[in-house]
Amino acid sequence: MGNNHIITHLPIYKAALHDDWDSVSEMFKNDPGLMTKPITMWGETPLLIAIGTDRSHRFVEKLVKRLIDVGAKDKLIMGNQDGTNPLHYAAMVGNTTAARLLVEHAADMTHVPNFDGNNPLNMAALHGNKETLEYLLTVTQDLLPEEGGSSLYAGVAGGDLITLTIMSGFYDVALEIIDLHPNVVLEKDRDGRTALQILAQKPEIFPSGSKLGFWTRFIYSLIPVKKRGRHTNEINILLRTFDKFTAGFWSALQYVAPTIKYIHDIKVNNNLSSLLVERICKIVIEQVDHDIAWNIFGSAIASAVTYGIHELVEECILTYPGIIWYNVDGYYLFILAIKHRQERVYNLVYQMSRFKVWTTVQVDGYVKENALHKVAQLAPPHRLGVVTGSALQMQRELQWFQEVEKSIKPSYIEALNIHGQTPRMVFTEAHKDLLAAGQQWMKDTASSCTVVAALIVTMAFAAAFTLPGGNQDDGKPIFLTSNTFMLFIVSVAVALFSSSTSVLMFLSILTSRYAEDDFLYALPKRLTIGLLSLFTSIAATMIAFSSALALVLKDKVTWIAAPLVIATSIPVCLFGLLQFPLLVELVKSTYGRSIFHQQNDRLIH
Repeated sequence: MGNNHIITHLPIYKAALHDDWDSVSEMFKNDPGLMTKPITMWGETPLLIAIGTDRSHRFVEKLVKRLIDVGAKDKLIMGNQDGTNPLHYAAMVGNTTAARLLVEHAADMTHVPNFDGNNPLNMAALHGNKETLEYLLTVTQDLLPEEGGSSLYAGVAGGDLITLTIMSGFYDVALEIIDLHPNVVLEKDRDGRTALQILAQKPEIFPSGSKLGFWTRFIYSLIPVKKRGRHTNEINILLRTFDKFTAGFWSALQYVAPTIKYIHDIKVNNNLSSLLVERICKIVIEQVDHDIAWNIFGSAIASAVTYGIHELVEECILTYPGIIWYNVDGYYLFILAIKHRQERVYNLVYQMSRFKVWTTVQVDGYVKENALHKVAQLAPPHRLGVVTGSALQMQRELQWFQEVEKSIKPSYIEALNIHGQTPRMVFTEAHKDLLAAGQQWMKDTASSCTVVAALIVTMAFAAAFTLPGGNQDDGKPIFLTSNTFMLFIVSVAVALFSSSTSVLMFLSILTSRYAEDDFLYALPKRLTIGLLSLFTSIAATMIAFSSALALVLKDKVTWIAAPLVIATSIPVCLFGLLQFPLLVELVKSTYGRSIFHQQNDRLIH
């Protein structure tokens, strides 16, 4: 009964929705109070509804003008039952046109928060409306307490603004805010997070989190990215002209190939993230306040280690080397990297010539476990999944164990924890399920491939004694002098030998003892040789079949060669597409460069 007015004012509601000012103009003229009367269950006025559509621009313009004409300018700030005023609505939906109109007549509205404490700036950032946010930043003054207002770039409001801007992906806008209000990076948002901590939770904007293949990395290296800063001399003016030309070329290319734009955006974000981290670190250390630096850097690297963002960790350590001893839930930086299996963060130990010896000496006093005990625990599920299959996951876990084993004190290798277990005992216990899964994965893979390889052996052996065209009276093949026949017989021989090798390799996998250490090198090596041999035998079999057909049909169908080559390549390509990624991963993880190595020289001193 108390909401009957909603039905009564439906014509006004519909007019606001559909930008139909003419239908209500006379109504507002006769009863000006209707212009500011709540007409929905949430206490929304016609102005709020019209702004919220981001389409009823004429309605908003006429309504604001009418309110000012009748002396109700103060009603422009009137909000709904949550204290959300018209400028909040404009910020929420990205209605920059309405925002300009409102600020023109009520500039102070930019500082008014709603009942949740959100001001228009934060609302625009929260809802990802970049254009509106950029406009509001240009018209929102930084009022100091002595000027009768509170700064929107300080305290929780400032913390919310910079963190929400970064979370929305507006990194260029965040840089502009920091340039104008450097101390905003020292503030915490309502959840107690700083700008650097939010960056540490966005691995996708750093090079280490950008998943690029070979060709995308090549294109990435060629794409130019505009640098911040100004050209100051004639040489730089020439460079700027050249940059404009190349930028125009790549911009045009982005329309033709959307993938280019995707890679370009990745590189832009990588560049902006680097600038943001450097700028924030510089501002923090310039405060000459240990507590501020310790808390901001420490909370950021705690998140960065979890997400594997080594670039951010590096910059923090370069700025403040002592931060490597920041304690996160009882663990120092490199122990935390071991726990989360973040090799790129752990690899920073190779760049720290002076502190390397101290990085893995920590012992958990409560459970008496050292770094080797920690790496013996099973990796988090999201880190296990970075490699394919349970067998390679087991291999990666063994590689981690061996790496940490090399870097700790010899006395730690057989040290007992509170349960009387050595690190190796902990590893065996923690990985028993993964070991069983790896054994099953290996057996299933080997069994499937053995069947295929055995069939090829049978076919190749039979083909060697069933020659195309038959034999002469003296037993010699009819096509013995033909080059195509030589291709056939060589292909059959290669298919037989390679498939036999493949069968032997897969049989050796099936009869293996499946000990833990076998997954480090022996089993992956056998699987690699088996898959390579199987691939070779399939390719050779297709070549042999094609050459046999070409010999038989050459006098009848002279054009048969080209279609046969195409047909032959189809199964070979399919096998390559389906199995080659696994083969590459096997070779890379077993014979390739270790995941533990010095990444650069930035921290060496």
